[in-house]
Amino acid sequence: MAKVKRKVKSDDRNSSNFYNPLRDHSMYEIQFPDGTTDEVEANLIAECMVSGCDPEGRQYRMLREISDHRKDNTALNVADGSYQTRAGNPIPKRTTKGWKLLIEWVDGSMDWVRLAETKDAYPVQVAEYALANGIAHEPAFN
Repeated sequence: MAKVKRKVKSDDRNSSNFYNPLRDHSMYEIQFPDGTTDEVEANLIAECMVSGCDPEGRQYRMLREISDHRKDNTALNVADGSYQTRAGNPIPKRTTKGWKLLIEWVDGSMDWVRLAETKDAYPVQVAEYALANGIAHEPAFN
């Protein structure tokens, strides 16, 4: 669970007659229970909310929990996780290559799923898992 603190940037592209929250790219600052904050798009917040409910509004999620993680030798290590601009500013590299998460589904089955797929479908749960398991500093979770 996270709390939306404030709107950071508005989206001017969603100006049709009907507002569609899944197409809203406005940025919001959210705060997690541990006090950390992040900026996410409104469409991502809406997608997380909608994906957690059935048509009658009852909460339902396919994912039960993230049980474990592993990385192979293709994953970026922390030392190689950023590059320097000409001005000397560090810019993080954006990649999830080499990481998999063990997902336990509601039906009791378990699968190793690529981080990229899990991060897109369940971004809040992946962030919470990374923080709880001390891997949030890894480039794939940054």
